[in-house]
Amino acid sequence: MKIQTRLSLFTSVIFGIIFLVASAFIYGLFRSNAEQAIYRGLEKTAYLTAFFYLEEDELSSDEFAEVRRQFHESVNMNYQVYDMENNIWRGVETSKVSDLILEKIREKQALSFQSDDFFCHGIFYRDNQGDFVVVTKENRDVLSEQLSALLWILVLAFVFGILAVIFSSKWIAKMAYRPFSKVIRQVKNISTQNLNVQIKSSQTEDELQALINTFNELLLKISETVVVQKNFVKYVSHEFKTPLAALLGNLEVFLIKDRNPEEYKILAEKLVQHVHQLENILDTLMVISDLRNDTGTATSVRLDELVWEIIDQLKNDYPNSKVLVNVNLSPAEAHLLNIHKDRTQLLMALFNLIENAVKYSRDYSVEIELFKKDSTLCLAIRDNGIGIPPEQIQHVSKPFYRADNTNKIQGSGIGLSIALRILEKNDIHYEILSKEQEGVTVLLKFDL
Repeated sequence: MKIQTRLSLFTSVIFGIIFLVASAFIYGLFRSNAEQAIYRGLEKTAYLTAFFYLEEDELSSDEFAEVRRQFHESVNMNYQVYDMENNIWRGVETSKVSDLILEKIREKQALSFQSDDFFCHGIFYRDNQGDFVVVTKENRDVLSEQLSALLWILVLAFVFGILAVIFSSKWIAKMAYRPFSKVIRQVKNISTQNLNVQIKSSQTEDELQALINTFNELLLKISETVVVQKNFVKYVSHEFKTPLAALLGNLEVFLIKDRNPEEYKILAEKLVQHVHQLENILDTLMVISDLRNDTGTATSVRLDELVWEIIDQLKNDYPNSKVLVNVNLSPAEAHLLNIHKDRTQLLMALFNLIENAVKYSRDYSVEIELFKKDSTLCLAIRDNGIGIPPEQIQHVSKPFYRADNTNKIQGSGIGLSIALRILEKNDIHYEILSKEQEGVTVLLKFDL
């Protein structure tokens, strides 16, 4: 069932229940008030009847004339005056009131009651002619006709009200659902080839607005993940370049001349080592590309040793590089260099960061500093290169993004995005500080 139909149905049911309760209240209130009005009229008529028949000898002619006028205007034939023997002294002879009720009237002085066909009111009236009971009656058919008319009015109002509610609620639901229809049409136009779109905000400041904002955030995350997965091959080719070059170099050297068994054994061990390195890199790329969940292979890693290992690897591609390492920790704080992280992932991230620093420095000189600040171990990588324009720093984490001033330096824009993604995956906080023509500083913070 559609939301619009469900809303219309719920509205109609609620209206029907409220209307039925209100109708029952109105019907009961009208009946009660009508009966009270009838009894008040019967009481007045009873006293007029008593005055007319019993007070003529005690009133002046003018006073009695006024009583006679009122009596003839308001009194119909449904009245009876009973004497002390319960005989009808004046009035109609039919439908005589029972002796038991007459005794109750004498006892209570006045009594309202109902017979089969009449509303009745009786009063006990003392006079110099004797004690009498005056009973006046009103046919119940008059009230029944009024109640029947009221019931038909309520039924017709209920029917027309329900129809009006159904049609109006459908129209209101259609109007209220219109923003949802627009969102649905926009969502249907989204495909894996077009994930950069955003659902247009309804600017309604309601639940729909919150849903659109949440969906747009999810869409942005999916878009980023899809981009990473689509470019996974490029990531692999970038990261496999160094170990593959080492493999190829070793094999080419060994093909120059014949080797003895010991040298072949050494070569095999190097090749196995490089293959394991390739396997670790592939596992890391699978994790950071969200193609596989992290298996939690964190181990204790000596950070300074990892830095020296990277510097040695860089010497092959950048023989003129000059990397200065400063460890500003006391001997008592040397244990802080042991951190608990995934070694392969951290090696890949630091390698990309240090390689970028060497590549973009004017004289291939880079300064690396290890120090403690507050309760964190910090690693700062500083170069003296061209820097990154301030307005473009926020984009450097995007895959394949390169700043405008890097056109003369060869690169693909992959390495830095991989490094930053690894840092995020391993909960390593980082800051990128830059001044154009002065260099870039990448500051890593490891919680102790």
